[in-house]
Amino acid sequence: MKGEPIWNKFLNNNYLMALEFKEGFVFGRTIRRRICQYKPYKVIDSGGSAVTVSASDYAGEYRFRDPRNTNVDLLYLDSPVNSGYAWILHGSIGVQQQYIRLYLKVPEGKEIPGKFPSADPIRPKTGDDFGYITALESPYETPTDFAEIVIPPLIHIGAEYYNTDSAPHQPVLNLLFCVYWFDVLNAKDKIDKHAELISMIASRKVPAAFLTVGVGDEPLSIPSRIVAEWNVKPLSLDEAIELG
Repeated sequence: MKGEPIWNKFLNNNYLMALEFKEGFVFGRTIRRRICQYKPYKVIDSGGSAVTVSASDYAGEYRFRDPRNTNVDLLYLDSPVNSGYAWILHGSIGVQQQYIRLYLKVPEGKEIPGKFPSADPIRPKTGDDFGYITALESPYETPTDFAEIVIPPLIHIGAEYYNTDSAPHQPVLNLLFCVYWFDVLNAKDKIDKHAELISMIASRKVPAAFLTVGVGDEPLSIPSRIVAEWNVKPLSLDEAIELG
């Protein structure tokens, strides 16, 4: 089952959005965007060596490191603000080899999303038959929203891998993301200038994209540094609607 091509969900300039964090929604308007693609991206370890997954075996957890400088995490934003605006990453990952299962960890080190609610945690080490992404769900040439990823600043993500084949394979990926620089719409009471617009977004009176920060199971918590530098107070939808 394939999802929708992720590029169909990328936002254009001057689009409105509501970012769902664990503490509530943050509202914004995109000012500019840049599509970033790394293709082919061959998974490497912290020393820059190729990661090869042996036959019917497991490998991970690995960040998405730049092979030219392994201290750089390609999917990490190191500050809440850039060029005077808040920013965030939105995208997906395409998988090349049909035998490779990719298990996302958002953020790194945490429980893998994508399990049935009543099931035990996903175990990539044994190649569990759920919670993974393969070339079927998110093809290499067309990464999809099967695992739509929204990465806020200051959060690292990683992945673990399992090879179902009888021969070894190096995971090869297509990292396709869009960086948004955006104005944060902030309203602490009804007289703030953004109050009415926030209320209209929350009540669906104007077109806007609703994005879950993380990978869909449960929104990530907003780091305190982001709250401070974005000068924002996350709101519930009810609180946002009442601003209008």
